[in-house]
Amino acid sequence: MRLRGADQMSRWPLDAARSRLWRLPVAAAFSTAPSSHGCPLHAELARRGVPAAASLAVYSRIRAATPPTAFTFSLLLAALASSSPAGCTGQAAPVAHAQALKCGALAHPVVTNSLLKLYCALGLLPCARRVFDSGAALDVASWNTMVSGYGKGGDLAAAREVFGRMPGRNLVSWSAMVDALVRAGEFGEALWVFDRMMFEGLKPDVVVLVSVLKACAHLGAVERGRWVHRYLETEGVLGRQRNVMVETALVDMYCKCGCMEEAWSVFDSVHCRDIVLWNSMIGGLAVNGHGERALELFRMMSEKGFRPNQSTFVAALCACTHTGRVDEGRDIFQSMRRHGIEPQREHYGCLADLFGRAGHVQEAETVLLDMPMEPHASQWGALMSSCRMHNDISVGERVGKRLIELEPHHGGRYAILFNLYVANGRWEDARAIRLMLEEKGAKKEAGLSFRE
Repeated sequence: MRLRGADQMSRWPLDAARSRLWRLPVAAAFSTAPSSHGCPLHAELARRGVPAAASLAVYSRIRAATPPTAFTFSLLLAALASSSPAGCTGQAAPVAHAQALKCGALAHPVVTNSLLKLYCALGLLPCARRVFDSGAALDVASWNTMVSGYGKGGDLAAAREVFGRMPGRNLVSWSAMVDALVRAGEFGEALWVFDRMMFEGLKPDVVVLVSVLKACAHLGAVERGRWVHRYLETEGVLGRQRNVMVETALVDMYCKCGCMEEAWSVFDSVHCRDIVLWNSMIGGLAVNGHGERALELFRMMSEKGFRPNQSTFVAALCACTHTGRVDEGRDIFQSMRRHGIEPQREHYGCLADLFGRAGHVQEAETVLLDMPMEPHASQWGALMSSCRMHNDISVGERVGKRLIELEPHHGGRYAILFNLYVANGRWEDARAIRLMLEEKGAKKEAGLSFRE
């Protein structure tokens, strides 16, 4: 198989480090020592995320000079996994796969694992599964890669199937399964799997505990979250060792459980904060009725030199909504482009919700109608709730009919328009909505609450 790209290497700008490596003879770049078979240049390419064709070109030159080894392929596949754009990498992956197969490199688990990681990173899970089932050399890392790949790809059934058939599991296996369940929204099962892991005698690490904290946050399982907090303190993760990822998960868990003093205590103890931690604290304060404090933190973050991102502005607009600060919310929304951020659907939705809750329902309707993307039904639903709250029948009737068109089998959409008609004495219109509800067979879902 002839690989194109070697003649094009001169067209790509190479920095000083890569240029020095490229000027080395191929024999020097490709070590033949048994303990270091591979190509340092491939490792350099993998770190820098250059186009996939460059990695294939290097492989082509190596193969012309000396037979490739398992480590050659593992480095080549790692370089492809970090390459961009993804479309070119997706085209290069089958080429690298064919070369590895032709040279018998898939008899080595290190190559199989690199190929599985590449396919999973590209979202090509069927290709990864064919490699996995082809009789290639596997080890526990291969099984872990498939569980993690299916979890990140949203195929929970396949993740369960692979995890259930594993001949042996380690901490990474359990962590990958817990993460897959959390991603799929199966938070109760995620905690159950974590309990099984603990019963097996495995000591949890930060990675799996972050997933457990996410499950606790969604379930409102604050006592379970406090247990994780105490465990982290006992292990020294929140003492001498600092880990902003787990600290952010703790803040988020306490905020979603409404324990704001504990959330603030964790946040205040972190000295090296990142933007994600700031966003979690600002958003948590906003949704728990501490809008003014959230806006103070938003201003403090900017003063300390942190550049807000899209999530920051969602949290800040939410804070304005809960404090009724219409003018400040409008100013924050308009400032987004000055920070180089183009407003997205959620930002327009927050702005419309701000206007609607403050009683400016016509302005809120204008925001949703003029936004450059189609609003979600939930955003129209928020505006409809504002119309009901402020008894605005003119906007409410238009929004209610639009919602029924968008979700004709959602009983709640009929109910709120029915109630708005009744509140304004429009009995015939209310009766028509009731008949329409019965004809469609729509039902309003019963509300549910959860206690730990």
